[in-house]
Amino acid sequence: MSSASPTPRPTPRYKPASEKGPAEYVRIPLLPEEAKVASKEGLEAFAQYWYEAANYGYETGVVGLVQAISTPDCEACLNYYRVVERGFSEDDWMAESDIEIMDVHSDYVLTPEGRYQALVLLRQEAMEYYGPEGLQYKGEPDTHVAQLFEAVWMEDHWVAANIATMKTPGICMIDPTNHSC
Repeated sequence: MSSASPTPRPTPRYKPASEKGPAEYVRIPLLPEEAKVASKEGLEAFAQYWYEAANYGYETGVVGLVQAISTPDCEACLNYYRVVERGFSEDDWMAESDIEIMDVHSDYVLTPEGRYQALVLLRQEAMEYYGPEGLQYKGEPDTHVAQLFEAVWMEDHWVAANIATMKTPGICMIDPTNHSC
């Protein structure tokens, strides 16, 4: 009698969202150790993680990661929740909404409001909204965005308190050495 060895199950592979359907097997971003420290480097790593968590929501419709690391009164966060909720209502989904971080910098100075600030330079792909009937809406990409990311250190972890998009004449005018220009 021969014993058959068990057949290994294939590892599910990530599949990005497209006009054919929502993303599948999206990796949950993990908070890096560096982001667990009350320091300049910790704040910068936390800001990057916040945007990774936001990307996860754009791909899955799940905003719980961002909610867990944001204050309840963060207005930009509340707007983000509404955008994702609209994008994933009923059988709808979002695609091509990825945020790419170009740079994060903080001088790590406490503001009078008790927040630390980081300047985040990013670009975001054009948001696409799909439903069973196909493409519903496609936005414009944001190729050069500067955001003021404010966070507070609460006992043993960072929490996003406010994110404000700053009006700029273009990153290339601010930093002509930027190779993405």
